[in-house]
Amino acid sequence: MTFTPFSMLKRALPQSLLGRSLIILITPLIVVQMILSYIFFDRHTEIILNLLAKSIVADVQTVAELTNDNLAFSRVVEIAKNFDFKVTLEKEAKIPRSGVDKDRWLYQFMTDALDKNLKFLYFLRIDRDNIYIDVAHPMGVLHITTPRKRLYSQTTPFVIIWTTISAALLLIISSIFMRNQLKPIIRLSKASENFGKGIDKGPIPIEGATEVRRAGRAYNIMRERINRQLNDRMEMLAGVSHDLRTPLTRMKLQLTLMPQTEDVTDLQEDVESMRLMVQGFLDFARGSEHEPSDLVMLKPYFENVIGDLNHLNIKIHLNIPENIQINLRTLSFNRCLTNLLLNSDRYGTQSWISVESQDKNILIHVDDNGPGIPVKEMTNVFRPFYRVDESRSLETGGVGLGLSIARNVILSHGGSIRLEKSPFGGLRVSIKIPF
Repeated sequence: MTFTPFSMLKRALPQSLLGRSLIILITPLIVVQMILSYIFFDRHTEIILNLLAKSIVADVQTVAELTNDNLAFSRVVEIAKNFDFKVTLEKEAKIPRSGVDKDRWLYQFMTDALDKNLKFLYFLRIDRDNIYIDVAHPMGVLHITTPRKRLYSQTTPFVIIWTTISAALLLIISSIFMRNQLKPIIRLSKASENFGKGIDKGPIPIEGATEVRRAGRAYNIMRERINRQLNDRMEMLAGVSHDLRTPLTRMKLQLTLMPQTEDVTDLQEDVESMRLMVQGFLDFARGSEHEPSDLVMLKPYFENVIGDLNHLNIKIHLNIPENIQINLRTLSFNRCLTNLLLNSDRYGTQSWISVESQDKNILIHVDDNGPGIPVKEMTNVFRPFYRVDESRSLETGGVGLGLSIARNVILSHGGSIRLEKSPFGGLRVSIKIPF
């Protein structure tokens, strides 16, 4: 299997609808924030800082040029106040050769402007509050101090911070609204999953957007139709059971009263076969019958079922861990497990039942040491009334519905069932049921 960057990204993305919806919301916000940061903070701010630095240097150049013998220095100080400068003159001082760089990012803009526009030697120092510029003037050293906010205001990063906070608040609000919109979809998903397992908790409330309401309404209609169809079928089967059992019982009674000839014996066997087929068909139909599910501990549950089958000749071995529990419709699952053990009893002498937990499923293996089933027939035997002639005949008591009933029961629990060769030499029935 080849891995591409797109497939790896797809695997990394959230699998839930809420997670993917949040990704859809977050991605544009991040992109907009990055574009805003680049345009405003990088490009726009850089242009503004260059202009402000040039303005400060121009004012410094003006003050330096006004400082001469023709104009009193006190007058220069008054003029410098208009530039928001504090100016002092130290006639015997020298410019230091080094200083402390408090903010190298702002230094870049000031040094570029000073190198290009100031005609005097200088020394620059910037701290948290002020910008200090010492100018080497023929009359001495001019100490010029101006507020740092003339070059850079704290409101500049606040714009980025505020937009980030605003985006985060919008994301939180959007997430809350999105989660509320997804609740009906999650409810519909859980209801569909439960209904597929035979757990009917009634119709779901119609809520959410128009499309979600439509899906919920369609689910309720589907649920009602399926339940009505199942009820109609059960009523029909109850009538069939009454109509077929009565003449069969009458025929059996009449044959008992007749002289026991070879023909009568053959007819009695045919009547008994018909009775078994009718009973098997009714058991098969009951596999889809509605029944509430209960949370059961598997080990004592299996022990009770096997205890009810103590009349069988087969020896049953159990390997079930403690404290494994699962929701089961116990009556229908009893029928499934009983059919599997009856098959093992007909064709083997021993049966092994093992249970294990795997991911979010319970795996149940039922093995026997009988003759097994040919691989090519392992799919066919799930068909109603299908028999493998070599070993599944009416003489052995089978009518071809045991595995069909078992599959119906497992499917109604939302699980799966498959056949394979057993390590004990016979047939293995593997059942997977989700928690």
